[in-house]
Amino acid sequence: MSRILAIAGANFRRTLRDRLGLFFIIVLPMILIVVLGITYGGQGVLRIGVADLDGSALSGELVEAIAPSDETRLEIRTYASPADLEDAVARGTIAFGLTIDAGFEDVLRSGGRAPIALIEAPTTASLAGRAPVERAIASVEALVRAARFAAERTGMTFDAALEAARAAAAETPGVAVVVASAVSGDSPTIPGGFAIGAQSQLILFMFLTSLTGATELIVTRDLGISRRMFATPTRAGAIILGEGVGRLALALFQGLFIVVASTLLFGVAWGDPAAALAIVVAFSFVAAGAALLVGAVARNASQAGAIGPALGMGLGLIGGTMVPPEVFPEAMRTLGHVTPHAWAMDAFRALTFDGADLVAILPELAVLLGFAVVLLGLATLRFRRVIVG
Repeated sequence: MSRILAIAGANFRRTLRDRLGLFFIIVLPMILIVVLGITYGGQGVLRIGVADLDGSALSGELVEAIAPSDETRLEIRTYASPADLEDAVARGTIAFGLTIDAGFEDVLRSGGRAPIALIEAPTTASLAGRAPVERAIASVEALVRAARFAAERTGMTFDAALEAARAAAAETPGVAVVVASAVSGDSPTIPGGFAIGAQSQLILFMFLTSLTGATELIVTRDLGISRRMFATPTRAGAIILGEGVGRLALALFQGLFIVVASTLLFGVAWGDPAAALAIVVAFSFVAAGAALLVGAVARNASQAGAIGPALGMGLGLIGGTMVPPEVFPEAMRTLGHVTPHAWAMDAFRALTFDGADLVAILPELAVLLGFAVVLLGLATLRFRRVIVG
């Protein structure tokens, strides 16, 4: 056992000394989690900027209509000038901007069309910010139109007609909109963009990094280290186990790091801790088996360096870790389950969306362990031939 741990420890330390390798193990997955989190709504709050140059009651009513007090996913930020507002939109500080020019209320009172300006950038966030602003503008415009009509027909003042219009609007029957969560009621939290990104990048990089690290096995073999170890009282089985434990330790280290870091930095909820840990451990065995197999089959480090990334990216794409599987047709989603990635993603989605526990994902874990047994078995047979010669 001491020899096995010594071999595994040497491989693990050699990998961690590689600064470029550490970038792919630690830094790059976190960068992609941030990118995917922002893309799929990880910011959580839609920020809309307003430059109210009029400061009147009607302009304030317009701003209030954009984000009512019970709206928790909208944040209004005020700016002193249109230039500051445009700069905030350009820098991405806010998703959408609205400038209410001076004289807004006076123009409405006189029957004219009040000047306002909408500022946006060509992003999906701007499209999301436009909707509540246009809805607020339409509601205030309808209120003013009703007040004008009442004032013209009854002879009352505009202020009195406006108050009557507000009262009538509050009492007029309308359409009752009920917003329901698409997530199961048993799920403890609604998954955000960071959760979706963290799950996919966890699976993608555990497998990809393990395959890329297969070159270390080739280097060990080419330098004759494996044969020299075999010449000692160390048996072939101990050498293979040591190399396998080293690959397993690397995959586990990366997987647990992503889980802990995403939880602390982005508040990602992984669901049942025991179930999430079981998925990480099971997939670590899969990744270690794949790395050993590539390291045993490849003839040299260059060949392993070419096969590993290509195979890792290709299987990750098919398995739904690079592109959401929902964009694929049904046949492609079914085909994706020839990869262990798809089964791991199914298990994580069950935890996140359905509030599943360890028992509920046992079928997916069984499939992952089946992949691991096959890959480790083939790798062991091939590796033994390479060592023994």
